[in-house]
Amino acid sequence: MGMEMDAKVCKFCAGERLEDIVKRLKERNFNVSVEECIELCAKYECGNINVIAGEKEISVKSFEDFLKALEG
Repeated sequence: MGMEMDAKVCKFCAGERLEDIVKRLKERNFNVSVEECIELCAKYECGNINVIAGEKEISVKSFEDFLKALEG
């Protein structure tokens, strides 16, 4: 246990919630990198919060939905 997984956050998609998203990922021991594009906009809806956390792709409309997806 205690192994860190990588997480990538699209800074454009995260928008004003970027700091909150990074904080929540770090609290869950993710090694977080903020990038200009993680190519999820092409796969999911542009304007969503798009994050790759470990093996999980998260693409949601709101910060609350991000928290639910991170837990689930």
